[in-house]
Amino acid sequence: MKYLVKIALGLFVYMAAVASCKDDDDSGITGFSIDKEDITMGADGGRDMLTVSSGGEWAASASEPWVSISPANGSGVTECTVLIDSTLINGMRKAEIRFIPRGQAPCVMTVHQTGYGKMIYIEKPDVEIKASDNYSKRYFDMTVTTNVAFKMNTEYDAVPEKEWLTLPKDPTVNLDRGSRPRTAKIRVEWMMNPDFDIRTAKIHFKPQNADDNLEQPAVVTVTQKASPKIEDNRSGDSLALLTIRERLEVGNNWNPGENMRYWDNVVLWEEGDKDLPKGENVVGRVRSVIFNMINTEESIPHEIHYLTYVESLTFFGNTNTATKSITLEDDVCSLRYLKSLTVSAYGLVALSDDLVQLGDRLETLDLGSNNFNSVPSILTKENFPKLKSLSLIGNRRSVLSDLREANDLVKYPDGIGLFFNTKDDNTLRRLFLWDSLEELRLSYNFIEGTLPDFKIGEDGVTGYSQEDVDAFGGDTIQYLINEGADIPKILPKMRKLSVNLNFFTGNLPEWMLFHPHLIEWDPEVLIYNQMEKGLNSEGKMVRFDNVPSTFDAYFKAFPKLKEKYELKE
Repeated sequence: MKYLVKIALGLFVYMAAVASCKDDDDSGITGFSIDKEDITMGADGGRDMLTVSSGGEWAASASEPWVSISPANGSGVTECTVLIDSTLINGMRKAEIRFIPRGQAPCVMTVHQTGYGKMIYIEKPDVEIKASDNYSKRYFDMTVTTNVAFKMNTEYDAVPEKEWLTLPKDPTVNLDRGSRPRTAKIRVEWMMNPDFDIRTAKIHFKPQNADDNLEQPAVVTVTQKASPKIEDNRSGDSLALLTIRERLEVGNNWNPGENMRYWDNVVLWEEGDKDLPKGENVVGRVRSVIFNMINTEESIPHEIHYLTYVESLTFFGNTNTATKSITLEDDVCSLRYLKSLTVSAYGLVALSDDLVQLGDRLETLDLGSNNFNSVPSILTKENFPKLKSLSLIGNRRSVLSDLREANDLVKYPDGIGLFFNTKDDNTLRRLFLWDSLEELRLSYNFIEGTLPDFKIGEDGVTGYSQEDVDAFGGDTIQYLINEGADIPKILPKMRKLSVNLNFFTGNLPEWMLFHPHLIEWDPEVLIYNQMEKGLNSEGKMVRFDNVPSTFDAYFKAFPKLKEKYELKE
């Protein structure tokens, strides 16, 4: 009989265990988690609650005797009580509760306990960061435990101070229960170190209330590694390119172990090249380079100035360009051989005033597909006397066909792009008086109003002379100096002009309709053609009122151009 009772009891225990396992399976819990990473307690100690969720069994233990957890094991969803003893010390102390789930990695929760005095405790007072990293990784977090409201400031080792750490605007920890301490993470962003030396900074935490005296100072020391040294030679050029590629997260697939001559989008100076700079070992140095498929929130990296002999630079195609608001800084200004600069589809909204230093050498400047709200004021013929080509195509943050919506700051808080009216803005007039330009691209912006007209004798405008006619090729454009023609000489060297897909209205000016290079501009596409179904700020359909249907009047004035351009049967 006793034997049968034992069997019955065994079967009952077995069935209960099976039912328990079934209940676990039905709970749907997988993995292991705890609902808190930190517990902070004052000097009097106390208790706090913790929820453990686990798909299997677990056990826990505390690293210090003044902390205990109950229950210390379990499975499924378990409510645990963490007991913390009181302390008599003034400073901070810390313990860990280590959870070990069966078959999974351990999990740790930290317990902070403050002393009786006013305190700001930094878990790691010494921080070391890289010289550079991807933009999204250039930050570090500090774990701060405090029982006073505090403020932060930074002290740098360099004089004059150059700020390279960005502190949060509002770092205050919410002390919602009087002076009960709280633990929070404070995020600090950092800038790349362009120098070859290590640099340091100290972040000071001080009470907002001057009467609060800390038990001990709260300071974090940040040490940033030095950048690799870049020398003024061919190896230095390759290192500079690789560093820029890293900092811009560029898609250029360059193999550091391969000769730079075989890198895509890189051209080196060769013996016998026209305009080869005078100097030792110039052959094999970088002459031009294109960076594309960029991902950055910042200007061109500082390392660009190590490309001593570069003649042409192109930066094209930043991710999410329309959302960016970047200022082009002056790091390219020291490049004394730079003739062509393209920073397109990058997210630019402004230029450093120091870029006028490029004026004595820059011949081509392409700022297309950026986010300028206006043409930068430094772009004048006085600042850039050698500039021949200027492009500001497609400075649009959005697709908009009705300019009556352009001033909606809720919908377009950063503006819609390059937007102005020639009625009250003389920018276009200023650009058209830039008589040394050979190419001006202003297509696909939000420029409205009429094209500026000019009169001989005003703003330094002259008419055409016999010398202009002779330079063009004899009597080909003789009409321009005939009595009664009275055509002002505007953009006389212009071989490529585009103002299409804007919001212009009114008449095409006579200086444009009888410009010697009008046919070369492909006017039917790049001049006359405005935004399809576009409405200006007054709700008026955009178009020119006097678009010629043929070139008969033009060829009548310039009969020899008819022989040159008109198609024959």
